[in-house]
Formats: sequence, structure tokens, C-alpha cells
Amino acid sequence: MDIKQIQAAINEMHSLNLRGNDYTQVQQRLEAFRKHAGTSYTLDSEILINDGKTILIRASILDKEGRVIATGLAEELRGSSNVNKTSAIENCETSAWGRALANLGLHGGKMASVEEIKIAKNKEKQIDAKAQEAKAEAEHDAAVREEQNSAPSSSPQQLKDIIENKIKLAAATWQLKKITQEHGKDFNTIKQHDAKMGAELNAYFKTRFEQVNTGER
Repeated sequence: MDIKQIQAAINEMHSLNLRGNDYTQVQQRLEAFRKHAGTSYTLDSEILINDGKTILIRASILDKEGRVIATGLAEELRGSSNVNKTSAIENCETSAWGRALANLGLHGGKMASVEEIKIAKNKEKQIDAKAQEAKAEAEHDAAVREEQNSAPSSSPQQLKDIIENKIKLAAATWQLKKITQEHGKDFNTIKQHDAKMGAELNAYFKTRFEQVNTGER
């Protein structure tokens, strides 16, 4: 396999201009690699982490004797982009292949691209946003516990009014889900006391959940 020959073929391919830099896509580099290296060399990928939030994949390129001649790591966060909402593993694997090919000497014009740096910064922002959300959730839980510990026993109607007010003030779906967790017994109490009242409360919850989920205020 002639690395220089393959890189020359890559350089001749149609490239994308991103922020003033020409960038050849991973699938184009894979095409050139397969065309010149054939099936003698193996591209392998291994999922190292897949915990429902983070995906970490290692891609390896092996020679004819099965020796690893290049590797590449890639990490993605589920739901961090439109692609990662449905195809996070596939997206991560493609990135890992791109890094492995770059480490072998087959790059898209840059080893550490502006795009990769931008992606890393975006991931930092996403992590910070998740940390802020976790902090807000913890503060919300503490406030609810304090309210429950200090609140006197309420009638079914009073419970309904309290829950409806919380549903009305909720600004995120996770807050609405928390209401059902924290007031599960209260929902049952209201339903047992008055089936119609319980049905009205459930209907209001579903309506509000749909509004918040679609961004309606």
C-alpha cells in the first residue's frame, strides 16, 4: 500500500470549504483507501463506552498480518445534535475511522482541523448545560422536600390546586415528570376521592406536557 499515492488521490477529490479550509469527508477517504488498499487491510471498530449518554469508539487499521498500524478515538454525546438523536453510534464510528485514517497519514488536508476544535468546544458547552440542568433539578428537589416537610395535611381539592399550580409553572418536561414522581400518592388520593376531579387533573397534565414539549408557553 502506497500512502503517498492514496493521499494524492484524496487531494484530487472534491472537497468542502469550511471556514477557509478545504476538507475531504471521511467517506471519501475510506473510498480512496479501499480502492488502493483493497481488502488486504482491515478497518475495525470497537465500542469502549455506551452508557446511554456517552459513546466512545476506537477504530483500528490492521495490515495483512493482522498488526495494528493505526488507531483513532472518537466520542459523541447522545442527543447533542440532530444526528446524535438518532444515529450517535454511526456518527461516532465515522469520526473514529476518520481519526484512524488521519493517524495513518490519510487526512483531509488537516490533522487537527478547525472543525474538530469547534466540535470539542460545542461538547464543552453541552456538558456545561447539562451540569446547569442537574443543578437546577437538585435545587428543585430540595425545595420540594422542604415544602413537603413543612406543609400541613391538605384536602383533595387543595392537593389538586397545588398540583395544578406546579404544572402551570413548569417550564421543562423534566419538571413535569418530577411532579408525577413527587405527587404520585396525591394523584391517587384525588382520583379515589373524586374520579372526575382526578380525570380533569390528568387531562390538564397531558395538555401542559404537550405544550412544554413543543415549546408553547
